[in-house]
Amino acid sequence: QDNYKRLDSLFSTLYSYRQFNGTVLVAEKGNIVFRKSFGFANQALQLPDQDNSVFALGSVSKILTSTAILQLKEKGKIRLEDALVKYFPDFPYPVITIRHLLTHTSGLPDYDLYEEEMDKNPHKIFTIADIIPSLKHWKQPLHFEPGEKWQYSNTNFCLLALLLEKVTRQSFRQYMKQFIFKPAKMGHTYFQTDSIQLLNKSQVINYEYPWLFSMAMQPVDSIKRNYWRLYNASGFIGQGNIMTTAGDMLQFDEAFFAGRLIKPATMKEILTPAKLNNGNNVNAGNGIGKTSYGLGWFIADDTTKGKIVGHTGGVPGGLSIYLRNIDRQQTVVAFDNMFGKTLYTTGVNVMHILNGQPVIKRPASFIQDFAIELQKNGPDIAFCKLLEWKSDTLHYFLSEDEMNELGLQLLYAASFEQHTAMALEVLRLNILLFPGSFNTYDSYAEALAFAGKKKEAIAMYKKSIQMNPNNNGGKKALEKLLNE
Repeated sequence: QDNYKRLDSLFSTLYSYRQFNGTVLVAEKGNIVFRKSFGFANQALQLPDQDNSVFALGSVSKILTSTAILQLKEKGKIRLEDALVKYFPDFPYPVITIRHLLTHTSGLPDYDLYEEEMDKNPHKIFTIADIIPSLKHWKQPLHFEPGEKWQYSNTNFCLLALLLEKVTRQSFRQYMKQFIFKPAKMGHTYFQTDSIQLLNKSQVINYEYPWLFSMAMQPVDSIKRNYWRLYNASGFIGQGNIMTTAGDMLQFDEAFFAGRLIKPATMKEILTPAKLNNGNNVNAGNGIGKTSYGLGWFIADDTTKGKIVGHTGGVPGGLSIYLRNIDRQQTVVAFDNMFGKTLYTTGVNVMHILNGQPVIKRPASFIQDFAIELQKNGPDIAFCKLLEWKSDTLHYFLSEDEMNELGLQLLYAASFEQHTAMALEVLRLNILLFPGSFNTYDSYAEALAFAGKKKEAIAMYKKSIQMNPNNNGGKKALEKLLNE
């Protein structure tokens, strides 16, 4: 009862500070001890997020792919030490093994592999069939020798889906539905490109701010920068693109740890930290503290209150987290469809509350709020609010880089009246807030030059270069102004 109150207080506070909009489910020994939803699934229709709302699973999907691949190992269809070239003779990197893919130690590129092709074919939906041809066209060495480092890459798990299809002679979708979704009783889980999503009214809409100065969030599919991810990359599988509910993830959790999907020995192998070539555990950063990585699962280094494993995920406008304390049989599932940046820390804090540990205080940036206040009420009131937020270090922090980015976005991306004056106001204020940074003077000089204030721009560039003689960009800009 005490934990319920603390959890309710945590999420209610986050929601009041606009740091959470979604659903959370917490269970102990299979029993749900906290389940609640906050905010809207659809802002336009004012439809609230609910317990049965369907969210993008994001990269948490990788634990499902990993489970499927290990099922193939149990059936004797593959060995983790097999080189991928054994199954795909034209794969251009013969040293890479299945284990390298599962542990993100292959050295393969991420989505940047497809940038050139996406630019050339903006209306094409890419699939896993495009991976090997893209790698052959890439003709670049790996980022590092396989097994030498850990580097997250979605390409690894897309290749695992391709491998599964080759070995089973089934589509990845068919296999997952037959051997993962169905036995785990995940009745509300489907792939992003399945036709059911067009009819499912429980599927949430993801939102985000197009710019730091934007007054309101927009559906992510209306924002140009998301086009490649939501359209071009929508055909990839294995790495993500699965839709599910918090309840279905609890169903998976119970099936997995009850041994209904894989054997206990295989489970132990999946949840054992991977080793690099030098014998050290991989060091995997993912926003939930110090972790290593097993076969598709993050593994927390801190075992003080039990062994905690899981995964995080992110898509345009949406974040997800799934955690399991194996020793204490505790499960946390949370989704946010307005990109609440503190979600990963919040997931960890839920585990801390369950186990009597102090919560991690992770304040959020107030730059978006400042930008809205500036436009609605003017610089004086916005400045007063900034001082108020700046002093509330429990909930907020001030970022020089974000303040700088806000000013430049107002300068170049905004088109409303007085946007240049606002940009100058923000960048001038950033100098006062961070007087020891050469970059604040450099950006202010750039804005002054843009506004036609040549004399003032020259003075600011000189100040920036005085503070950092290696500011070569500032030197070029200054030379150009002096020669005009």
